[in-house]
Amino acid sequence: MNARKTTGNFAGSNSEKCIEKLFRIVTHSKITKKMKKLLKVILLMGLFACEEKNTTKAAESIAEAKYLDINGTKQFVMIRGKNDRNPVLLHLHGGPGVSELGGLRKYNKDLEKDFVVVYWDQRNAGKSYVENFPKAEIKVSKYIEDVNVLAKYLKNRLNVKKLFLVGHSWGSRLGMYAVQKYPEHFSAFVGTGQEVAAADGELQSYQYTMAKAKEFKIDSLVQQLEFIGEPKGGDFRTMYAFPDAFSLQKYILLELNRKIYDGFTIEKLYANFQESDEYTAKEKETYLTGANFANEHIVNDADYNNFDLRKQVSEVKIPVFFIAGKFDYVNPTPLAKQYFDLLKAPQKEFILYDKSGHDPAWEEAQRFNAELVRIYKAVK
Repeated sequence: MNARKTTGNFAGSNSEKCIEKLFRIVTHSKITKKMKKLLKVILLMGLFACEEKNTTKAAESIAEAKYLDINGTKQFVMIRGKNDRNPVLLHLHGGPGVSELGGLRKYNKDLEKDFVVVYWDQRNAGKSYVENFPKAEIKVSKYIEDVNVLAKYLKNRLNVKKLFLVGHSWGSRLGMYAVQKYPEHFSAFVGTGQEVAAADGELQSYQYTMAKAKEFKIDSLVQQLEFIGEPKGGDFRTMYAFPDAFSLQKYILLELNRKIYDGFTIEKLYANFQESDEYTAKEKETYLTGANFANEHIVNDADYNNFDLRKQVSEVKIPVFFIAGKFDYVNPTPLAKQYFDLLKAPQKEFILYDKSGHDPAWEEAQRFNAELVRIYKAVK
């Protein structure tokens, strides 16, 4: 059943029968012709008002959770909203492979008051994880087509012409690819923790981390970063001297964030899924397995490496908004600002959060939730 379709079969309704009976009484009553005409007009107005009232479907809440076949893979989709006539917001999580269902439901549940929110665990992530998932299915092009298939399904299921798209981290890169290739699906895109370019992004992240380690005089971290060495190039398989160096650099950055600003820690990110009611005990056990699987195999896709949105997605046909954390150097905010300045779009806005790093949606949740409402109203 389509959640937004209205019903309007009024033939034989009690209200209509009552008005028709009164209409006949007026017609045959012994009153002046002028008075009869006036009363008939009033009764007809009542009939039309009755029909208008009955044809308008009462707003209903919507709560669905199901697995969909998306491009031959089973993927989890949850739809939640207080009013099924509200605009539809589709969220693209990060990673790839890092389901954000737990964090979104914990910090951003209020969005369900103003939107019909679609939570989606991408292929083999979170609740979509399955054993023996084919590694060849972890490709950028597959993710882009998944967005296309899901968007078509949601537009039909919820009877809307456009979706409001929001993407975080890897989801921000995926979102830019999707709105470039399939702009007809979306009213606007909001990117947060925006990915921009492989080589420049990782180099800026490393250099910032090293500068902060020296600023705080933490010799052990400085030595580890020196051992890792600066990244070279944009191929995630070879930019560092050994495979785990990328993860180690990001771990050191998040540790330094404890001193840089009062933001999200590794423990808080971990708790988003470990303490969430949205995942079963088994899904909590396989959460990191799915995330590691995606990250291990996506780097073998040529489309994932050496990317640069400044060149690949320099123009889009829909409004674009970047919500950036001042302290985000996982995906450096200065690079996001540079990309924003170059990007051509019919409408765009760069919004800086002074108390956030890589996760503005959770670090300044109340502001973020209100921001999305404001942005939607500005573009609808």
